[in-house]
Amino acid sequence: MATGSPKDPRCAALAWGLLLVLACGHTDPFSSPPYGTDLPFDPTPPVRLTLNTAADRGASWLPDGSGILYSAQQLGRPDADVCLAELPASGGTQRRLVCDLSRLGRDTANAIESPAVSTEGRLAFVKASSLIHGRDPRSEALALAPTLDPSTAVEVQRIPYTVPGEPQVSGVAHLRWVGRDRLVYVAGLAVRREPCRTCETDTIATGLWVALLDVSAPGMPPAAVPGTDFASGVSPGASEDEIYYTLGGDTRVFRRVLSSGDVSVAHDFGPAGIARDVDVAGGRLTAIVGGRVAFSVDPTLGPTQWDSGGMVHVVELSSGTDVVLPGPGLFRRPALSPAGDRIVAEGYPVRTAQVIDPATQQETTVTTVGRAGDLYLFDTP
Repeated sequence: MATGSPKDPRCAALAWGLLLVLACGHTDPFSSPPYGTDLPFDPTPPVRLTLNTAADRGASWLPDGSGILYSAQQLGRPDADVCLAELPASGGTQRRLVCDLSRLGRDTANAIESPAVSTEGRLAFVKASSLIHGRDPRSEALALAPTLDPSTAVEVQRIPYTVPGEPQVSGVAHLRWVGRDRLVYVAGLAVRREPCRTCETDTIATGLWVALLDVSAPGMPPAAVPGTDFASGVSPGASEDEIYYTLGGDTRVFRRVLSSGDVSVAHDFGPAGIARDVDVAGGRLTAIVGGRVAFSVDPTLGPTQWDSGGMVHVVELSSGTDVVLPGPGLFRRPALSPAGDRIVAEGYPVRTAQVIDPATQQETTVTTVGRAGDLYLFDTP
């Protein structure tokens, strides 16, 4: 995934949770409603849940649909932590904000990314730490807490890690629970690049495969799911024996029965474009489709999906009916509520500017997509 310009030019927002603690911060997203409200800042659909000069991302629902967890960058903190935040299901004031996981000292910045809660209330997330203003993580791991308190978490899988005969996994995305004791996620590869001496550092990430991790067996390595090379999204299904996933450059969403290995096409978006960021719940499927996305071969990463966002689609699995949900800008990583009646997604602003082409000296229009997003809430049809 390649990202565009941040909201604040000082920021260098990174993908996959790799040192997102370096980026700029988070403002109180609710300046108008009174303290403690469960009303959003603006009820106009899609409802904008956060107003942020930095980034809110990685949203997931509590198992009973009563709240939304996400990662929130913090403005004004010396350590620039990326914290765990919780909103009411309808939006409003944050009910939870947890930072400061590290005991390594005041010179350490921390990140809590891709939070996911099991039906038993256990919290899984990607945990990262670095020196303040450092360029690379000091440590990164998949972590598991018995409750919603991430400070009690233990590390269950260090990152990066290596699967014999395969590229090193240096990033984790789309983290979700499959049943009681298994985590599913997209195992990926991420690199930092500086296009020029004065250019802003960017992070390019791409999916390698879908991975399953059994947290009931300490020390058991993650297993790669066959046939999921270049995965761009994964979701549990209605049972713990199925997953849905998307692949780089592909318009289809696949369903796999884990016990038998049977694979079928759950939906093909066809001319609407490349599908990714799939999520399934309540008899519906949502995915990001089309938009600013391309699949090509990078000299370093190999096959890579470059993605700045697309449109939110929702599909009735029983009928195959596909509806596009309109909204401002482009979107990534939609998450369906457990009942399938609402979707929360990351929204990124699209900007246009008139510039002079140095080659032709003619005025031309340049379009960019913001790197730092806010959360939006959609009702499903």
